[in-house]
Amino acid sequence: MRSYSTAQSALNLEITKLAIAECVVSVGLYIGIGMVSGTFRYLSIAVILAPLTLFRTDRSVAWGLQTYQDKVRILSSDPGPIGVLAPFFIAPFIGAAVRVASTVYWTIRAPIQTLRETPQNWLRQSFCTDFAYPPEIVPQEALTDDPNLFKFTDLIQVLREDEGPKIDFIFLVYALAPIIVIGWLPSLIYRVSFKATTLVYLPFIWVAHATLQERFSIKSRLERVTKGEIEKLRRAISWIILATLVAKLAFVLGWMDKSYLVSKFPSQDFITDIVRLDSIPWWQITLGFDACATFLLLFFADAALARLEDDRPWRESVVLNTVAIISFLRAAISVVTIAGLFYLTLGSVAPSFVRHFTD
Repeated sequence: MRSYSTAQSALNLEITKLAIAECVVSVGLYIGIGMVSGTFRYLSIAVILAPLTLFRTDRSVAWGLQTYQDKVRILSSDPGPIGVLAPFFIAPFIGAAVRVASTVYWTIRAPIQTLRETPQNWLRQSFCTDFAYPPEIVPQEALTDDPNLFKFTDLIQVLREDEGPKIDFIFLVYALAPIIVIGWLPSLIYRVSFKATTLVYLPFIWVAHATLQERFSIKSRLERVTKGEIEKLRRAISWIILATLVAKLAFVLGWMDKSYLVSKFPSQDFITDIVRLDSIPWWQITLGFDACATFLLLFFADAALARLEDDRPWRESVVLNTVAIISFLRAAISVVTIAGLFYLTLGSVAPSFVRHFTD
């Protein structure tokens, strides 16, 4: 295990001791802020922004670097004041916009591939990147050797090699303040904030790794769905869930008397807050989605396997991607449901504790 990271070590997914320490400190820092302020609003903002890193791909990074380079080169070629200001004052704004645009564009264009790369992005940002990582305006700019690309590491080199009078150095620092404040400081804060979300995103990272990685042949993958013991168990549970939802719908529509069922529960608060016989709460809808997705996956896998055995297969990429995306959505919904049920149960047992951290 390395002590600290470099641009190349982070790309190679080499874990560092400093990055692990930063994760611990970041999680503790945000928990401390939440306890002092009485709200986890700041951690929620970090969770919302985390996909800007989680959803990076090699193609989005390459596209972002090329776009950033092209835009800065065009502006720098201007003979007027724009050409002078472009590298230091305009480049940070371009870099910030490219970071967002490249992630959104390639997530929409290649969603499955983007989701497949989230586990390694999570590992790289959480445990392979630390304060020793070279600062960047756009992702992985430190790894490019293009002399025409203005990089933050070039700025550091200029400051280190400055041998002029002190007044020139101070002027240079003031002149380059925008690129520091806009181009690098938000990226540094974002790195720290991302590490605080490490535990939050861990269940979804496990889901993506378990459902989207292509570790089996197409036939093995389909047979695991149609004949696997785990899937058989899920289908049995799904039948129970769907039957329960049908019964619940009968109570909601008034087709069945709910007074007898209510009298059998020792806790009326549990009936009122969790079961809610007069409505269908969101977590019961997600359970129904999970059950329906289980049977949809079975029907699709069975049809695809039959065509494969008859030498009339559908295109392999279509079959694998369909199975992967249904499996991912099903597992992700399960994680959300479990987390929601835990929150509702905790709120029922200790409402003041939950209210303290959510107000």
